[in-house]
This record gives sequence, C-alpha cells and structure tokens, in this order.
Amino acid sequence: MSPLVPTALDGAAMSVCIFGLLLALAALASLIRAASPTGWHLLAWALVVLFVPFVGPVSWFAVRLRGRRQRFRYLDDDA
Repeated sequence: MSPLVPTALDGAAMSVCIFGLLLALAALASLIRAASPTGWHLLAWALVVLFVPFVGPVSWFAVRLRGRRQRFRYLDDDA
C-alpha cells in the first residue's frame, strides 16, 4: 500500500490491472488454440495482445468472432 494513494483507488487500480492480465491471458490461450493464424500472423497477434493493453485482446476476440460469423454464413449459403 502506498501512503500517497487512497486505499479505494489502490484497490480499483489493482482490479483493473488484474482484469487486463486475465483478458490478455484468455486472448493468448484463444490465439494458440485458433487454427487460422500461423507463422508471422500468430507472432503479430501475440505481440498486439501483449503490448496493447485491453485494445489488443478485445480486437483479437472481435476478429475471431467476425471470422466465425463469416464461416457460418458460408456454411448456411451452401445448404
């Protein structure tokens, strides 16, 4: 605890940091399990997820969701 920062603010900042860390870990796990990115794409996404807090993991999940929607849309058009 810092004597210069109020306890409530310190707790809120720690909660935000822990949430960001969990979000990044979830995005990395999702990135590793995904079949689409390989080679340089995988490395680029991993760097974005690690070094751009909150925006990197959220953008990975958005791109992944958009890819899934397009794939299911393609499967629905076949039927």
